Amino acid sequence: MKQLARPLTEVAFVHGLLGWLYVAACAATRPEELDVAVATLFPVRRDTFGAGCFAVSALAAFALQVRSAAGPAPWRPARPARRGPVDAALRTVVGYALLTWAYLCVNSLTHPETVGRQFTHFVPVPTEGTTAAVCFVASAAALLALRVRGAEPVRHG
Repeated sequence: MKQLARPLTEVAFVHGLLGWLYVAACAATRPEELDVAVATLFPVRRDTFGAGCFAVSALAAFALQVRSAAGPAPWRPARPARRGPVDAALRTVVGYALLTWAYLCVNSLTHPETVGRQFTHFVPVPTEGTTAAVCFVASAAALLALRVRGAEPVRHG
């Protein structure tokens, strides 16, 4: 069973992300259809499916990084990344917060009337606009923390 753990986690990472991207594309082009079921055999709302896929992918990305200490290239530290949950969490926040921000930016262009509406059907707050701003700041803060944690110590003399 242990031999299946990494392959299953990789599949969850990739296919969770792809499922979320599908729902993000639907949200950008046909937001009025987010409450429609994904399929008759799978009677779950599209937006619920997208939220679940996003969570599965983010958790899988975190799990893969804790073990391998390697994140995707744009937010990989200049020197080899340290293993551990803190660095893995920071890399996951950088990537997934930026994905959420980019998704909300596209939404604000394709249907700007939703910027002031609630971000998810699960809870009434925050709004899409607030979520975009928080995700942008969270991603920048996590990237800064990664860079500071991975910085070479200053040598005097």
